[in-house]
Amino acid sequence: MRTLRGWEDVEDPPTPTPQLEAMARLLPLHRGEVEALCVVLANPGAMLLTDDTAARLAATSLQIPAHGTLGVLVRAIRRRQRTRSEVVELLRQIPQRSTLYVRSSLLAKIIEDVAK
Repeated sequence: MRTLRGWEDVEDPPTPTPQLEAMARLLPLHRGEVEALCVVLANPGAMLLTDDTAARLAATSLQIPAHGTLGVLVRAIRRRQRTRSEVVELLRQIPQRSTLYVRSSLLAKIIEDVAK
């Protein structure tokens, strides 16, 4: 455990499991993604938030729930944190206001589904 100025105590991430180490060699996982997966594995019930395809594939293989930006926005409706119209507006802004790449056809389909 370390103490960083302006932060509470920060724990070093857990050591990767052998299964995660093997996946990190096979998939293009960066250090931060491996550490995030370690943290989720060490905290049952936690969820991985990532838009990285390789990290999501690793999470699926490790039976870790994972969501990306689109899933978080849709989930906000179910949790009554955002209205459908607010989420539709946020989804429409993604191509102009974000570096997140989403196929236009996929984004259009999600907007259509959310707007229903």
